[in-house]
Amino acid sequence: MKKMLLIISFLMVIPFVASAQESDIVVSSEWARPILIAGRPGGAFFNVKNNGSEADTLIAASSSISPRVEIHTHTMTDGVMRMSQVEGGLEIPAGGEVQLKPGSYHIMMFETDNKYAPGDKIDLKLQFEKAGTIEKTVEVRARLQN
Repeated sequence: MKKMLLIISFLMVIPFVASAQESDIVVSSEWARPILIAGRPGGAFFNVKNNGSEADTLIAASSSISPRVEIHTHTMTDGVMRMSQVEGGLEIPAGGEVQLKPGSYHIMMFETDNKYAPGDKIDLKLQFEKAGTIEKTVEVRARLQN
């Protein structure tokens, strides 16, 4: 009987541990730029805070508005600013924060199915290595609002 109680207690704790780990990653201040012509790429931006004691990695993103969503950054190469896909994901350090913003890390959505104007909403699924999937509804804005 004691073994059975121990097993039941253990099984009841597992969901709380997983839930606590997922809540270590907090995504906030999300917004996206307008997409003025359907099919043109669009960008999404947000802050990611890791309240955990271990680093986590944003490994992928997806959206119903786009068949191809990538994590991107800007780099300076031979005096020219270039945008490129982040290979291997974007690490969010333990106890740290990473801002995805214009001119830096951001999410690119390619081959969008429609045009999107300020006030519209876009769904975004962010896949983290440890925290799993975090789903957000992102408001389209002409620019970041403080």
